[in-house]
Amino acid sequence: MAGRKQGAKPRLKRQQQAPAHDERRTPPMSPFGAPKEIEGGGQKTTLVQSVYQVLMQGLDEGVFRPGQRIKAAELAKRLGLSRAPVREALHVLAGQGLVEMLPDKGAILRVLSLHDVIEIYDIIGRVAAVGVVGAARRINEGDNAKRIRAAMDKIHAAGREPPSYRFYLALNDLHYVFNDIAERPYVSYLMRLLNVEYWNRYLAANIDLVRHMPKYVDNYRRMTEAVLAGDWRAGEAMIISHCEWSVSLLLETTQGEVRI
Repeated sequence: MAGRKQGAKPRLKRQQQAPAHDERRTPPMSPFGAPKEIEGGGQKTTLVQSVYQVLMQGLDEGVFRPGQRIKAAELAKRLGLSRAPVREALHVLAGQGLVEMLPDKGAILRVLSLHDVIEIYDIIGRVAAVGVVGAARRINEGDNAKRIRAAMDKIHAAGREPPSYRFYLALNDLHYVFNDIAERPYVSYLMRLLNVEYWNRYLAANIDLVRHMPKYVDNYRRMTEAVLAGDWRAGEAMIISHCEWSVSLLLETTQGEVRI
């Protein structure tokens, strides 16, 4: 065997480090801005999120309507703030697509078309599938199965209540549990970035939940059973199939227009 050349440095073996799978992931910033930590371990709601919540509440009360001007003074009064920070929050929400800033009217709640509502369904279905698949793959860890069953119980309970957008909020909560178990925080981030709660109100106003709620609950029961069984392929197929079915309901019940 040939000897090492004189003066040559010995080669050092490169140490391979295993990927740190147990590192804690840093969740992405909320679309409403980073919440501030408060004493006791809680978090303070950001101004943008507070404005968002007031808009949703006013929408439910009939105070605000899609396409109607949003008066910053009225929002400021509800929040006990001056108008300047409220206007800034409205500009942030405009950047997220919830609000439109028009030269003549100022801020208005964005009007969603049937195409918009269906496009959001298509996107959310594909994005939510990531969380469903990830949760199924980690179903045997910790109390994951217990958390999913608890979220599904809330869907069953919501299905027994009078139909409203709150039923869709229960569906959202199950997906947030899936995403958390799967360690896919960006999926939840994208759902909120798409103004899912505003979209939920369009769904509730345009899909006959009295007629179709049992099918909704059954679809989610089957999806949950697939996840609990660790069958990620069946869970993924179920969420995609459910979204396609829901889009068909929109097409057959709205006749080309949607409303709130």
